[in-house]
Amino acid sequence: MAVYLERPIAHRGLHDDICPENSLSAFLRAMNEGFSIELDIRLTKDNVPIVFHDSTLERMTGAKGRVDQYTYKSLKKLNLLNSKEKIPSLEEVFRLVEGKVPIVAEFKTESSDYLLEEACHDLLNEYHQEYKICFQSFNIFTLKWFKEHFPRVSLGLLTTDRFDGVKLNFFKKQLVRLMPLAPILKPDYVGFNHEGFSALQLNFISKFTDAHMLFWTVRSKSDYEKVKVAADNIIFEGFNPYEE
Repeated sequence: MAVYLERPIAHRGLHDDICPENSLSAFLRAMNEGFSIELDIRLTKDNVPIVFHDSTLERMTGAKGRVDQYTYKSLKKLNLLNSKEKIPSLEEVFRLVEGKVPIVAEFKTESSDYLLEEACHDLLNEYHQEYKICFQSFNIFTLKWFKEHFPRVSLGLLTTDRFDGVKLNFFKKQLVRLMPLAPILKPDYVGFNHEGFSALQLNFISKFTDAHMLFWTVRSKSDYEKVKVAADNIIFEGFNPYEE
């Protein structure tokens, strides 16, 4: 079975008020509960791949500024929310998970300079030789790069119809929403925002690709039931998909 279909995928780990998102403790909880792990990868000022969702630090650490304005050493001084957890490096997460559950790695980059992808290359190359991992992104150029450099790794194209608070120009928004290059890229799956997708998007993917369909971020059993018919799998948080 494909890596991204094996089991429900815990969004940023199995996190709550005690275990912050994208923390080692949240990933450990997901592993103990038998879920796959979704995580976000960004680059520090000194080109260290870290696991962190936002482009800015304030929401998760209280610090000011962008992630890429800080060195890795500086970031390790910050705590995640009100916990003792630190921002983990990608290498730290790989050492923790070590193939015990699949990883769905999202690459957070809006550019096409490939700095993030190249900085991650050696770590990813070593990990995927032995363990289960797949890559996903909203950035079609990131996925194209991975298709060329990691042809045996499954790729997921993320899409949405909602751009609240997202700083993208009109052209890039249309690339994300309409996915015109999907038939050329041929992703293994497409990840739809369960709150912001259209029948047009579903029909386009069904007609012009062989991609599986995943839905994110599903936050309740009732929302799960709404997408269950179309979903090959879900990225979830806030509930247990296994529980009736």
